[in-house]
Amino acid sequence: MASASGSSLSLVAVETSGGVATITINRPDVLNNINFVVLHQLQLAFDGAIADPAVQGIVLAGAGKVFVVGADIEFFIRNMPGDVPRIVKFTEAGHRLFNTIDASPKPVVARVQGAALGGGTEIALACDHVIAAPGGSFGFPETGLGIYPGFGGTQRAPRKLGIGLAKWMIFTGKTLSAAEAWKIGLVDEVVPPDQLDNVCRAAALGQHAFAARPARTPDHDVVEAFFARCGAEDLRTGVADTRGEAAAARAMKLVAGKAPIALRLAESMIDRGMQGTLALGLQQEIDHVTEIFTTADALTGLTFRTGKQLGSPAFEGR
Repeated sequence: MASASGSSLSLVAVETSGGVATITINRPDVLNNINFVVLHQLQLAFDGAIADPAVQGIVLAGAGKVFVVGADIEFFIRNMPGDVPRIVKFTEAGHRLFNTIDASPKPVVARVQGAALGGGTEIALACDHVIAAPGGSFGFPETGLGIYPGFGGTQRAPRKLGIGLAKWMIFTGKTLSAAEAWKIGLVDEVVPPDQLDNVCRAAALGQHAFAARPARTPDHDVVEAFFARCGAEDLRTGVADTRGEAAAARAMKLVAGKAPIALRLAESMIDRGMQGTLALGLQQEIDHVTEIFTTADALTGLTFRTGKQLGSPAFEGR
């Protein structure tokens, strides 16, 4: 009979059973958003699971209806502009954790039952496998908040999806359904909710045969090529050549309301990062934290989000 053990770190729960450690972010009241305490407790949980000889694989989950909706935006606002070095430390802690997950010698499976946005998509990308229920969703809303994906999104997304699709996701902020994320290769499989736990456990143990990936749509090919060849500023200002493709024109409209500085930095980090190692690319995200979080656009976008206002923030490019 499989043994089971459990422990709680207040915001992160760990349960080990049958060779699988399930690590659950337990903040459903705030949609499992990531703060300093969560990062610290996740680091302890992963370090412990990796060191535990009884653990053969790891499942990362979020409690409640969502997986992870990103970082704690109110933390950012509280530290802008007076204590941006604290945001730098937060970003560094996030990178340490995500690199631990990425480098884990034991398989790590992201169990995505609901929204995985911003840092939620980034932490999923650091895992070996991403398995979602039909209600799962993925996206990078950061450029619409005046910032860029800062937990590895500018580096792991292009390495998994290719430059064109990564830029499409990051520049537009489009939220993808689990089914669409599966088609483009972000998700490894979509399974019924009642099978999610069993499939994740089997995948963590290396005992799951993944279903064949469904075919991408022609629109995916269009936006991939369009975003690979066109610059962020041309996309934002609507002058990029769509070559008459309706899918390209629709996607370009989504870039129009995004923050210019955030787009420029994200584009630069993707392009430069893909020319070198993952480690060097990830360091860029840390190096530019002070620059982005001291912009007026970042404060505008983040406070707009917390105010739950309708429409889009008015970015000024400064």
